[in-house]
Amino acid sequence: MSTNEHHMEWPPSDPKVVKEELFSSTKKGSSTLKTISKFLGILSVLGLVGLIGKFLIDGGDQTQWGYVAAILAFIFSVTGGAPMVAIAPFIAKANWARPISRMAHVIGASAVIVNIIIMIPLLWMLPPLVVEGARRRSIWFEAPVYSPHFWDTLSLIMLAIAGIGLLYVSALPDFAIMRDNSEGFRKKIGKFLAGGFVGSTVQWSTLRMRVGLMSTLYFFIYIFVHVVISIDFSLSMVPGWRDAIYPMAHAMGGIQGGVALVIILAWIMRKYGNYENYLNINVFWALGRLMFATSLMWIYFFYSAFIVFWYGKSMSDNAWLDLLIRGPMVYVFILGMLFSFVFPWWWLIWNKVRNSINGPVIGAFIALIGVFFERIRIYVPAWSVDPKLIHDKWLTVIPGTLYPDIWDILLILGSISFVVLTVIFISRIIPFIGVWEVQQFNLLAKPVKYIKAHGIRVAKPD
Repeated sequence: MSTNEHHMEWPPSDPKVVKEELFSSTKKGSSTLKTISKFLGILSVLGLVGLIGKFLIDGGDQTQWGYVAAILAFIFSVTGGAPMVAIAPFIAKANWARPISRMAHVIGASAVIVNIIIMIPLLWMLPPLVVEGARRRSIWFEAPVYSPHFWDTLSLIMLAIAGIGLLYVSALPDFAIMRDNSEGFRKKIGKFLAGGFVGSTVQWSTLRMRVGLMSTLYFFIYIFVHVVISIDFSLSMVPGWRDAIYPMAHAMGGIQGGVALVIILAWIMRKYGNYENYLNINVFWALGRLMFATSLMWIYFFYSAFIVFWYGKSMSDNAWLDLLIRGPMVYVFILGMLFSFVFPWWWLIWNKVRNSINGPVIGAFIALIGVFFERIRIYVPAWSVDPKLIHDKWLTVIPGTLYPDIWDILLILGSISFVVLTVIFISRIIPFIGVWEVQQFNLLAKPVKYIKAHGIRVAKPD
């Protein structure tokens, strides 16, 4: 990997220094962090109150649950997409991603409880496959009536297990370090989680194999979850909406949001977590390019689906456009398009912006807001459709604009807060940057000098 002269930063080479610096971050509990954690805890409780209030007030009225479905889709797709930032470089043996791999895995495992809690009432509201003797459109052709309820729940649980498993396997060497270099409660935790890992050649070989297998498994589960939930919780709720590309556009939006979330967390850790030596400009430069690429991929999938409806001119196509683009969600559509593609594309297209610390972070904030608007644009109008019209050939009655009530707002704030609180809790156990990954990077890295630049050449491990 060749870089410009100001890219000549790399982590400390002394293994003891790396271990002490990274593990010290898990022991520091500033008063500011404690205050933030208490505030997030209060918001989390209010989020649960919002969910209960939503259930008691709106009851079984499906049309009022659009924002709940949107926040579920936003959280699971964005947090689930974060590990993809680490999975792809690991498979390709791209060593630049080593400092952010742990953060990506932590984000992937942080939303397990929130997703399941929000999923329960939505399953209660989700129409079955057969309503009044008629079978609604879905991918479950001759399946039992409540197949979406079962398989969607199972897929989300599988994603949660895969995310936790990927985090555990990748953090196994750090658990062993905790076991051997800690005292008291931390030593007991490390001993329990590390098992018999001692760092033998066979164990390291097995570890790399397990991380590779878990990464591949996670990727397939992530795509499967997007397919079934995007179809059962949005596409099949709108009569006449037929779109084979939509599930992949849905997944691509989640990956875009996951990249954005990793960038934001990396910036926070660099600024407030004393990780300047590890999260250097090389990491943000690479993440900025990845952010730019995911924005282009999202617009590609969206346009591929949109152009069919735009030129189709059928009644069902016009109904889809009136509901999701031209109708009650026109302003949300404009905001989603601006924040998901136009603004991040225009911002990150400049090399000077990508080649900085703050530039990719600004682009990440913009893209994350865009993903949020996109989920609202899709799920709120889809759930607002009258259930009695679900078997029509196309949508004949366009519902009006539905604004969030106090319960929706509390649920959105509370669910996001609980995810952040979970991330903070995990950071008190294991470092946000893998100790063994940095140490291995130092063993493989070699500084080189070119005619007009300096760089680092990193060998690929076996």
